[in-house]
Amino acid sequence: MRALLLLLAFCTAAVALTLLMQVNDGFALIVLPPYRIDLSLNAVILLQLVAFAVVYGLLRLVFVTLDLPNRVRAYHLQRAEQQARENLLEALQAFLEGRYNRCEKAAAKAMELENRVESKVLAALLGARAAHMIRDYDKRDGYLAQVESFDQRPNLATLMTRAELLFDQRLTDDALHALEQVKKLAPKLTSGLRLELRIRQKRNEPEPMLKLLEQLQKSDAIDALQAEQLRLHAYLLQVQGNNGGGKQLRDWWAKLPASDRLQPRLAAAVARRLMSLGECQLAGKVIIDTLEKNWDQELIELFGQFPEWETPCTDNLLKNIQRAETWLPQHPNDADLLLALGRLCHAQELWGKAQSYLEASIAVRPSVAAHLELAEMLEQHGRHDQASPHFKACLKLALHARQ
Repeated sequence: MRALLLLLAFCTAAVALTLLMQVNDGFALIVLPPYRIDLSLNAVILLQLVAFAVVYGLLRLVFVTLDLPNRVRAYHLQRAEQQARENLLEALQAFLEGRYNRCEKAAAKAMELENRVESKVLAALLGARAAHMIRDYDKRDGYLAQVESFDQRPNLATLMTRAELLFDQRLTDDALHALEQVKKLAPKLTSGLRLELRIRQKRNEPEPMLKLLEQLQKSDAIDALQAEQLRLHAYLLQVQGNNGGGKQLRDWWAKLPASDRLQPRLAAAVARRLMSLGECQLAGKVIIDTLEKNWDQELIELFGQFPEWETPCTDNLLKNIQRAETWLPQHPNDADLLLALGRLCHAQELWGKAQSYLEASIAVRPSVAAHLELAEMLEQHGRHDQASPHFKACLKLALHARQ
């Protein structure tokens, strides 16, 4: 369509020029003694146009010839950029396919051919990740060093790559150092906070974990269930690392949110630590408060272990028995609750109740602990014939559990 329009315009111009020349009957006189030339004005105009075209063409040819080296250089540069781009795409595809050796080679070629700093950096980072995946750490470090030589300015992509790779190599100190530099560039970078959380978890550092969880939850950058599990893990680490006395643990426990204090695993860990410190009254309260909100087998089993601890853990056994009996209507067939009541009654020397609860626990679910507790109580009262079957049942269950 465009060619047709150009042809039409050319024909129109030719017709217009022909008509114009027909009405133009002027002439031009060129005198160059002893010569004299008479030309029509139309011929002069045509000669000038032809002369202009020839001169323009010659000048154009000269400039093109002089510019030829630059054109050749630009052509080679464009071709190199195209090859570099193709190698970079090949490296990316190979990395996603899991062909890390091929990726590393393609990234090296792209880095060699590429002229732009940004593309060189991307190729080097891709090569570093590929070298890391094949466990060639020296080559990986070489790529990272080249990135710094390409661009002296702090680069977020480079720092995050370095931190991730060093963490994967379990060099957590170096990874944290890289993340400190990341924070200077982007303090609220979600991926940086997540990576630091993983590192702190690996290093069992509960206080930084809790701070990072708070930051991630504020930005809605972590799943609620995952955050709850990680927070519980941090709390458990704090309990394990508590080297202070009972007062320090009481103060720490009082500062926790009420919802966190009702988590059975945490309550069990805190109760054990309190019992070991002689804070049995608070330990019992922790267990009771949690059980009344979240029934848990580990907690009820721990509740029945109070008699195994020395005083003052045996001072409130009767109150504990009365509280546990209030749970029976809601959990009448809970073998662990019945076992706990049997142990408490045994320690309180309520022999009849103890035997009744232990036998009920065995009827619901036979266990080594229930048979052993009942056998020892019967043996203690000289009822050897009745104790013997429970010792045998206990041994049988233990052997069966080992198989």
